Order: sequence, then structure tokens, then C-alpha cells
Amino acid sequence: MSKCLIISRFKEDLCWLKNYKDFKIVIYNKGSEIKNAEFENILSLKNVGRESHTWLYHIVKNYNNLDDVNIFLQGRLDDLNCMAYENPIKYLKDIDKDGFVASRYGLLTPFHWQWNVGIEKDRRYKEKWEKSEISSSKIGFRQFSKNLFPEIPRFVPTSYGGCFAVKKNYIRKYDITFYKDLLDILSKHKNPIEGHYMERLWCYMYTRNSRLARSFLDVLRTKYERHILNYFYKSSRLID
Repeated sequence: MSKCLIISRFKEDLCWLKNYKDFKIVIYNKGSEIKNAEFENILSLKNVGRESHTWLYHIVKNYNNLDDVNIFLQGRLDDLNCMAYENPIKYLKDIDKDGFVASRYGLLTPFHWQWNVGIEKDRRYKEKWEKSEISSSKIGFRQFSKNLFPEIPRFVPTSYGGCFAVKKNYIRKYDITFYKDLLDILSKHKNPIEGHYMERLWCYMYTRNSRLARSFLDVLRTKYERHILNYFYKSSRLID
């Protein structure tokens, strides 16, 4: 079984990849030059479309010779908390059974289909949105999703962070033209709103709603963990 780590890199230190030399590694670099690189497959890409552009580019360019398992990861994992396994080997644990693996699933509900997926209120993106550094959409998240998947329901499992593993036969359920059309959409802006849309749709694309029950459980798990963290944070503030 061939397995490939596909990395979308901007300026991150990729030294952690040295621990995974038994994987094929393909690095798509959208930022500063990688100095003293020990990696063979480094390809430069224009900095557009967020990580989803990178995944689509890899799929289109390798559609007929994809590896058996494709693990799509951002250049840095330890700042994504539960959204990505810090050890890529964990993505292989259930891949034969499930065909698609994410570290933890989220859930889109009828409250999550806002036109801009709420990024204008997200402190990570609010300033960029106000400065128009994120492109807008003429159709919004829900219609964008329905254009791709006409039967998409209101409750949908999702894998945040743009990090997941998928077997090649799942990728090939869609014709290459499907990916080319998406790649064209994400190639027009450095930070397109469609990149934020796609981050929420990869899981449904490859699993439909087979992860729905798991996503409900993971949401409860995440809420509990955040509650505990907030409790200890507030407790430490009181002690100080």
C-alpha cells in the first residue's frame, strides 16, 4: 500500500517531516524558499486558494497515478489542536475500513450555513474580512454546496483544519473535470471565501453522511474539553 503525505506549506518549519521517511512526501510551497531542504519533492505554487487549492492541484496533476492513501496536511500541525493528528501515522489506523479519516469531526447544522460561514465574526479573520483581503461570494455557502452536491442535507459532518486522509478510490468517485472546475474557482484569489467553504466540505464529499453519528459525539467531546480548559483557565486567574 503506497502512502503519501501531501503538505501545503507557506513559511512553516518542516523538520518534523524527517520522522516520516517511510512515507512518500510531496511538499507544495506557497511561501518563502525552503532552505537546507532534505526533501526531494518540493513544488512551488502561487499563493492562492488556501490549502484546498493545494489538495485540488495535487489531485488534478496526479489523478491517474494517485497513491493508495493520500494524507493531506498543513505545514504545521501542533497549532491545530484536535483538528489534526500530530502523528500522521494515526491517519492509517482505520483507513482500510473507512476510506476517509480525520482526527476529529465537527458538525454543520441549519445554523452553520451562513453566506460567509461566519468568518466576518471570527477573531482570526475579522480584520482581513473588513480589509477585503478575503474574497466574497455571489451565491453564498449553501448554494455553493448545493451546486456541488444537490442533495446535501442541513446536517453534515465536517473535518476542520483541512487535514484528512483519503484512499484513491474515494477520490476517483468524481471525474477529473469535477476537480478541475473547483481548482479554477480557487485559483483566482489569495484567500477566497470558497477556500473556507471547501474546508467544511471535504468530509461530506468523500463520506456523505456516514460520519454523522461520530460527528455528534465529537462535538460533545470538544465542548466538554473546552469547558474543562476554561474552568482551569479561570481557576488559574483567580489564584494569580
